[in-house]
Amino acid sequence: MFLYFFDPITIQVLRKEKVFQKLSKKLKKDMEEMLKRHQKQRDAIQKQQQTNVDKLLVDSQKLSKKKNNLGSSGSSGSRHSSLGGRASDPSSSNISDMCNDHKITIRSLVSNQTDEWSNNLRRQEKELFELRRQQISDEYDLLKKLLLDAQKNQMDSLKTKLEVETRDLKQAQTRKSMEDTRQIENDRTIASRAEKERRVKETKERNLKLFVEERKRLAMKAEIHQEQLNKRHTEQVDILDREKAKALEQEEMNHRESILASKPESIV
Repeated sequence: MFLYFFDPITIQVLRKEKVFQKLSKKLKKDMEEMLKRHQKQRDAIQKQQQTNVDKLLVDSQKLSKKKNNLGSSGSSGSRHSSLGGRASDPSSSNISDMCNDHKITIRSLVSNQTDEWSNNLRRQEKELFELRRQQISDEYDLLKKLLLDAQKNQMDSLKTKLEVETRDLKQAQTRKSMEDTRQIENDRTIASRAEKERRVKETKERNLKLFVEERKRLAMKAEIHQEQLNKRHTEQVDILDREKAKALEQEEMNHRESILASKPESIV
């Protein structure tokens, strides 16, 4: 009784399958498209924020010019003022209010743009995380399908080999029974017909006992092979499931670390 050997079905082997390579290309393309879309979003925000900053700079320059003009006017007009303690110049008060308002505007702009930029980065990071997590699931779901298909092929192959072996055994037993009967029938040393029939009967009984034992051993062999192959297949599925869980857990951990490490960001 010989043993059947099947190559182990590894994840590395499954990843080389044509259908998996096709999926990998699709997932890579999806990731590249998301990264491009995110870059366009960042460029658009950066452009708009830079426009807002430029506008604010123009306003700052105008306000600074007004302050300078007011200072020059106040210096030349001080020679003609009759009393220095008299009511302050309303123009100076207006400029002061404008300066205060402008400072508030600057702080508000910086705060808003920082929030906008940081929120966008967090949103994009979450989208990337969700895409990576989905892609991991897609990859391992396909790997599991390929694994189960390959395991079914191995089990079908084993059953076919065992069926062939059973058929060959039955044919060999039939030939032996016929040959033993023929030898007795052709044995000229046995003169009595009754003796020949007795010996044929004994031979058939002996062969039947032998044949039953051979078929039992073959059935036990088939059962052992199927149990061993089923056990190996179960282990392969468990390994794949653990690797998937580990990959998803690592992605979750990376995302949490990214969130904890993130700080408010701004491009201005």
